[in-house]
Amino acid sequence: MVARAFQWAWHRYRPAEGWLSLGLLLAAVACLATSVVTVEWTPEAGVVAITAPLGLLLATVLAKRPLRPLPAWLLLLGYGLAVTTLHVGRLLPPVTTLFEGTGGAYFRQQWAVLVDRFAGWVLAIARGGRSQETIVFAFGLGLMAWLLSAYAGWITYRRHRPLVALTPLGLALAANAYFSGDENLVWLAAFFVGCATLLAAAMHYANMEVAWRERGVDYSREIRLELLAAAGAVALALLSISFILPTIRLDVVARTFQEMEAVQQAEEALERAFGGVRQPRGGPDFAPGGAGILPRSFLLGDAPELYETLMMTATVRPQHRAATHWRAASYGVYTGRGWALSEEREEAFAAGESLPLPTHQGQTTFTQTVRWLYDERTIRYTIGLPVRFEEPVTANWRGLDDLSRVYGEGTAYTAASRLTTAGAEELRQATAGDLPSATASRYTNLPEGIPARVHDLAREITGPHGSPFDQARALEAFLRQYPYSLEVEAPPDDRDPVDFFLFELQRGYCDYYASAMVVMARSVGLPARLATGYLTQAADDDGVQRIFQINAHAWPEVYFADYGWVEFEPTAAFSTTISTEPTRPAGGGEVGPEEESPMMLPPPPPATAPDDGLSPLWAVLPMVLIVALWIWWHLRPARRPPSDAVLWAYGHLLRAARRLGQPTPPSQTPAEFTSSFLAQLAQWESHPRLAQIVSGVRPGVERLTALFIARQYSPERSAAARAEAVRLWRQMARRLWLLRLIRLLFRI
Repeated sequence: MVARAFQWAWHRYRPAEGWLSLGLLLAAVACLATSVVTVEWTPEAGVVAITAPLGLLLATVLAKRPLRPLPAWLLLLGYGLAVTTLHVGRLLPPVTTLFEGTGGAYFRQQWAVLVDRFAGWVLAIARGGRSQETIVFAFGLGLMAWLLSAYAGWITYRRHRPLVALTPLGLALAANAYFSGDENLVWLAAFFVGCATLLAAAMHYANMEVAWRERGVDYSREIRLELLAAAGAVALALLSISFILPTIRLDVVARTFQEMEAVQQAEEALERAFGGVRQPRGGPDFAPGGAGILPRSFLLGDAPELYETLMMTATVRPQHRAATHWRAASYGVYTGRGWALSEEREEAFAAGESLPLPTHQGQTTFTQTVRWLYDERTIRYTIGLPVRFEEPVTANWRGLDDLSRVYGEGTAYTAASRLTTAGAEELRQATAGDLPSATASRYTNLPEGIPARVHDLAREITGPHGSPFDQARALEAFLRQYPYSLEVEAPPDDRDPVDFFLFELQRGYCDYYASAMVVMARSVGLPARLATGYLTQAADDDGVQRIFQINAHAWPEVYFADYGWVEFEPTAAFSTTISTEPTRPAGGGEVGPEEESPMMLPPPPPATAPDDGLSPLWAVLPMVLIVALWIWWHLRPARRPPSDAVLWAYGHLLRAARRLGQPTPPSQTPAEFTSSFLAQLAQWESHPRLAQIVSGVRPGVERLTALFIARQYSPERSAAARAEAVRLWRQMARRLWLLRLIRLLFRI
């Protein structure tokens, strides 16, 4: 049954030029997509694996349609923009959100992030800054791959010039290999040359076969094998040359090209615009788009030198119990192995110039003076988010107004900053529905590989609590049940660190606690991120804090509508930062001791093996997709052949009649076929379910047969007859398919 279905599909949808030409064209396009994905210029570079083959297939279909080039290419451009945008922006909702009714909210959030990232890149370029945003570069890669592949399909099947079609693909493949410096891509280049050679031979022979058939010329099938064998020999020769050519030294030519002033200026401009594009050598794990590292190994072991290494001294005003962290940076991308910075843009600020951060309720302004002592590090540590420095600084942003970190020159600086110090009763009034869409999407995103039991545990902990603040507080209190320890083993390479910490290790230090709270908060829809820096220390008589390396710390930040980012402290060894009493005005002294609200919490789960099972839904979806595609193929408008439309339409009529049980022996004349088929239709016309369908088929059968007889015995083949034959078949095709379906369902 399966073999027969495959054989039917193979012949039904076979291109006039044969499957070999389409396969070779797909292989050539795959060479370009593979080379780009291998280099991995950006985290979103995988878009070319989607856009390249889809662009080729759509262009192939349109090339065989009676469409003019301009409307065809407008369609190709429109679909290319749509597919690239959907993939790069991750705008297609997951299937689970559709069943939960949250697909619309997911789309709005992802669209807001996409617009925010594009706007941030445009702002950085317009102000002459430097951007590490990669989505614009990835969008260009995806659209370029679509257009190059579409050009290859269009020129191959409309103009029948495969070498011209593949030339832009070859140039793009060479450029990708040159700028990446990856010597392994020579294999793809050699394979591409072989595919191009074989495709030229296959297309040339296919075009000759079409011409021979139209002229009634008899020919031998053995010519195809001989031609392909000769083309294969040429391809092997070119493959050998392809491996020899890279050994020729082109250093002098390349160096001369790179030393040209115009080229250097262009490289500088591109470096500013696409600073986040990865170099072949790779970047730091914590760099934008990096893989991330967790946990940080230098915190392990409780080594004595960590206590003795003085990192910085600082003074801060006013004194406030919520000022517990010297914040350096935040990380928004959880990779399943650790944390990485999302793509950013840089913006320079003069001394005393305010950073354009949004203002929120319940914030306290702090003034701090910091002197860094350990090394030449230029990152700026502040209480909360900085809003102004007395020295020139460079701020790194995500999108338009989401601050990530700040750098400056020198080791001493003075800054003003803001920290949300609102109490529990104030934060409890925040609602989840008022969140900015970009923030909600960017900071609730999680990789697919997180075990389901992590999500289940998060829902169990937060289920009894209604407000976002109470849910975050429940997660914080739950994690504080785990014992604090620096004497722990690293997670296995194939395990998610959060899952390993929650269900097996069940003890750890700040990196584990903070990551677990952020991941579980995101699981229940709370925007959260991980922040790193140092713990504040008790000031001496002169008001100076002394910060040591052992004070390095990580903690979660959760976003609340109207209040912004709020720090939490799930690490068991340290006190929480949020008071249950209303916050006193800034400068009013320290807030009193915290009064913990009673909270019923589940105990830490027993250690179990991870559950990697898939939902049964994924077993049903492929079947639904197959059925939908099968129906679409039969309900779509019939394809128009490149020539001899009367013969094509009559052949489809014969095939449809055979499916309905009407024999069509080779000895049967067209008149005999029409007579017997109309007699069969007359029998079905008496059935009430089939009468209306049959009445719409009978005239078309008679007229199409008459056109076929005229075509066979008349030397003239008018355009009007060809157009009428196509119209008649399109009118009958759906009726005949529906007639067959009803007979099968009702056993008529």
